[in-house]
Amino acid sequence: MSLHQILFLICFAINILPGSTLVLPRTNSTSACGKISVVFTGLPPFHPLVAAQGFNSSQVNAGLRNDAADILAAGYNLKVVLMGPEIPIEILKAESSDRSYDGAGIGFGVRGSNSLNMTIRMEQILQTFRETNPNAPVVLDQSPVTGIDAVKRRFPLQSNCANSPGQNLGFDVICNICGTQ
Repeated sequence: MSLHQILFLICFAINILPGSTLVLPRTNSTSACGKISVVFTGLPPFHPLVAAQGFNSSQVNAGLRNDAADILAAGYNLKVVLMGPEIPIEILKAESSDRSYDGAGIGFGVRGSNSLNMTIRMEQILQTFRETNPNAPVVLDQSPVTGIDAVKRRFPLQSNCANSPGQNLGFDVICNICGTQ
């Protein structure tokens, strides 16, 4: 058995043992309110692939918008770019090149899909983020309402930012085939 396989088994065992805790990577220090900028991408809530994965588009829409509001209220600057795999990846490249981002997020509708097209799209998203913001770690949410958890996990802030919300850098839904919103 190779060293790589042994390390994999140890890491796997740690994650499944009752009471075990996985230590997630974080930035080296905490930041001040309004100093961390994150770009998040995923599927538009009314995209046909959302319903095809068994999700309620209206609930996803409400969840995404509430989550974005929570991220801003927590003191993070946020740009959201929602688009399906039929939209050229160059659109995301342009949208994520407008400034230096400290983090890049990918929504569960993209990463949780078992569709080959969505796997290819996730690879394209990762490559795009690598090109546009090479030092920005990628964060992953688990649902339309857990982007805030992903951002806080990776970028803890040094104080409560209730009086210093982050800057809304845009909430863009780019979709030619989406249903009614």
